[in-house]
Amino acid sequence: MAVKDERTAMTAERTRTLELLWGGGERSTRGPKPALSVEKIVRAAIELADAEGVEALSMQRVAAAVGKTTMSLYRYVSGKDQLIELMVDYAAEEEPPKPAGEDWRAEVAVWVRAVWEFHLRHPWMLRIRMNGPPSGPRQLAWMEAGMRAISGLGLTGAEMIWAMTFLDGAVRELARISLDMAEAQREAGITGLEADADFAAGLRKYLDPERFPMLAATIAEGTFDPDTEESSILPDLEFGVQRLLDGLEAYARRRKP
Repeated sequence: MAVKDERTAMTAERTRTLELLWGGGERSTRGPKPALSVEKIVRAAIELADAEGVEALSMQRVAAAVGKTTMSLYRYVSGKDQLIELMVDYAAEEEPPKPAGEDWRAEVAVWVRAVWEFHLRHPWMLRIRMNGPPSGPRQLAWMEAGMRAISGLGLTGAEMIWAMTFLDGAVRELARISLDMAEAQREAGITGLEADADFAAGLRKYLDPERFPMLAATIAEGTFDPDTEESSILPDLEFGVQRLLDGLEAYARRRKP
């Protein structure tokens, strides 16, 4: 019985969250427009997370930001978990890239770069647990834009979703690695180029060519030597994306009569 009651409560909570995500869940009141709203609460929470990280987020801090009591927030959202789910969708309100009339590979590359920059603007998004696929209108608009970019390949709907989910996961994880590395460099008081130089020097000093012949040859080519540009993991992402697109293109070509 307890399990059934818990499942019922979870279903009700999910239904309420979807109502809020799709704009049908604001509590209506008679008289003057209330000074507080779900949107105002969520936007204040996003500003706090952008500035201080999701670790700093609490119902008390958000209440202080909107100038209300903590208890007043619970009239609009059930708690921190629901608030974070709303934040994830509201943060994605920037319009996804629109088709520029270019070839499909260029469209996908633009989409990937936009997702990358989105995560750098909202790094707290990389610190929260994903409970399921996107279900809010703003996140789904980004998925729709990505699917549209590869729609001319002749993939099935499921295949397009699989491809875009993989791309989004790759962008998310590499963005997280990039931010982790940047944070470590700030704490150490060094630049990205200095970190690259230290890494290359350490490999040259300790790497045994007999045990690591492939890495040793790569080091000899100067692959890990810092260049004149700021260190970034973005080239890793762009190379991987292009090779994935090579594979999708070949896969689609083989299926055509």
